[in-house]
Amino acid sequence: MDAYIFKLKFTSPVHFGDTGIDLENVLDTVSSDTLFSALVNAISANLGSEEASKFVNDFINNPPFIFTSLFPFYKEMFFLPKPMDDSFIDENLKRELGKELKKINWLEKKDFLAWIKREAFSKEKITEIKSYQSFVKDSYKKEIRPRVTIDRNTNQTTIYHCGYIYYNSEAGLYGLVCFKDRTYVNKFKLALNLLGQTGLGGEKTYGCGMVFNAILNINTEKLTLLSLYHPADKELMEINDALDCYSFTRKKGWISSGRYALPLKRKSVGFITEGSVLKKSVKGKLVDVTPENIPADMLKHKVFRYGYAFTVPLRGL
Repeated sequence: MDAYIFKLKFTSPVHFGDTGIDLENVLDTVSSDTLFSALVNAISANLGSEEASKFVNDFINNPPFIFTSLFPFYKEMFFLPKPMDDSFIDENLKRELGKELKKINWLEKKDFLAWIKREAFSKEKITEIKSYQSFVKDSYKKEIRPRVTIDRNTNQTTIYHCGYIYYNSEAGLYGLVCFKDRTYVNKFKLALNLLGQTGLGGEKTYGCGMVFNAILNINTEKLTLLSLYHPADKELMEINDALDCYSFTRKKGWISSGRYALPLKRKSVGFITEGSVLKKSVKGKLVDVTPENIPADMLKHKVFRYGYAFTVPLRGL
């Protein structure tokens, strides 16, 4: 399979919600399950629920393509999450620069490739990597705005706060996508264009730009995860054999259907996170998070979260 890169440039503020009080907590990246849901909603809003259902059904057993979470880029620098496996780094160096290593969250592409090949990292190289972390932080700014809601019955006002992120003109988010079925390349481009019309994030106001370039071929022993991953049913019994270094997150939230936000919460679901290291190839699945015992006229379709694994080699690229 060939991997391609796609870029999203934002021309207006975005709100990528995080769990917290009110809406002030925001994220600066977008996880793969959130991106999948946004693509489905964009198709539903622009092409209808039948087309959205076809899109989802294609992913239930054998997905025609898989994709990563969205990561930051600045100019021509593409950042990837630092793999959790640092066992190849000299122990004396880790003792000396342990705090600096912990502050590193992102690796530029060339350093990511060196890391997963387990090349020797010098003190100077670690200092260099630490220095460009600021490019990620400086590529956007966060802002919290007060907002007001008015109760329809009492006209009573309530103040809350909402967080926004502003990406500068030379920065944004990008992802990688691998096509198992090449006929889906144009369908994926269409879905991204529809996402540009519908919006990504809570406030649904952003501009979207897209560039495709072939960059990777995937074939390896150990693998680094670049998307959220939820084990398929057949993988659960052997999941401990597949995991090497990993972290876990649990996602929950409200349901959106097309252009409408519904007063329904989807089921909570757990994922293995980006940057985790796997000992063998895994597949993952779409996770059914449809709430139970809801009125039939309120939600007319099932709700899924994307949990397919997108991995790159830890050695031998």
